[in-house]
Amino acid sequence: MTARPASALEALARCGVTQPITVPVPADDAFFLSSKGTLRVALRVLKRRLELAANGQAALGVDRIEPAWRRAVWFHAEAPQIGDALMDLAPRSLLAARGITLDLVAPKATAALFAGDRWLGRVHSDASEIDAADYDFAIVDSNSGKALAAKRRYAPRLPWVSVRADYLAYDYQRALLATRRFAELLHVRLDAAAERVHSRQKLAVDRTVPPPRDKPPRVGLALGGVRAERTYRAWAAVASALAGKGVARFALLGSDNGAEAARRVKQAVGKADVLDLVGRTDLHGTQQAMARCALVACADGGLLHLACTTTTPLVALFDSSVDPAWRLPLDVAGTALRATVRDVNAIDAAEIASRALAVLALRSAVPPGPC
Repeated sequence: MTARPASALEALARCGVTQPITVPVPADDAFFLSSKGTLRVALRVLKRRLELAANGQAALGVDRIEPAWRRAVWFHAEAPQIGDALMDLAPRSLLAARGITLDLVAPKATAALFAGDRWLGRVHSDASEIDAADYDFAIVDSNSGKALAAKRRYAPRLPWVSVRADYLAYDYQRALLATRRFAELLHVRLDAAAERVHSRQKLAVDRTVPPPRDKPPRVGLALGGVRAERTYRAWAAVASALAGKGVARFALLGSDNGAEAARRVKQAVGKADVLDLVGRTDLHGTQQAMARCALVACADGGLLHLACTTTTPLVALFDSSVDPAWRLPLDVAGTALRATVRDVNAIDAAEIASRALAVLALRSAVPPGPC
């Protein structure tokens, strides 16, 4: 029996779940298509294509970064969350390695996070501050109208490349996809080691050496959260179990929404040495504190991705809807725990403490590195 030909709608929908790279990255493309439905995905792709045809940018879109191009501006407009931005922008190091000076235009929070980053030139939260004449090409997140809006207004004649093109899925290894996409746009081949380097989430706003580990070592706990199913609420029990096994120093990390959790942790560990930074430092200060810890335990969210920018081992918590392979660097140190339901609170506190102790024991058996 011959397979029936795909309809135009099916073909468009397939474009919406086809990664714009030769070797796909770990993703949940099939679930995305089945949950959204062929019609809805197809219509979103069609909308993008009609907008692109109407806005005058189609002819300027290219699938190659020319060897002579040395100056780029990235309009990062579609993913203002900390974690998504850290993953999407990870391969800026690849562009820098190829001699491309990259400026960034992003929402205020993202711009503040990356201001002074060693792989970027100028960082703007206002696209009107750029001069298109300074650049050879532009980078946009996708082919959507939102991704192209600032580019159309402030750099309408620049050629541009798109990271995700028509790809619409939510759950995939964002940093690795972006890395492979740029490698193909640059027509360079990356070996496994280079791919790990350029796809690693990174943030370096200080050009000095990384901070030393705290001695005696501290265990960092990332408290609070935004989404209920990804906000772990039993950190006090985890800390108590660790204290019972001899962990005597903790660092509490997070924003103001973790204040109550911090109070409970301090109560649970009694006379342990607790450095409470919850609501008392910015993201860069939190990153520096994470870098000084012997281990950081955190649930899926912005602080997890911030921890991934350090060399500190992790105990990472995920609900059942998220495969750790979509979030963590290829060479991450530590371990991940995944709940059997869509709530990280289904993960037992004793299991988290046990995994943390195992990671600490493993690290103590390894000669200390340069950090």
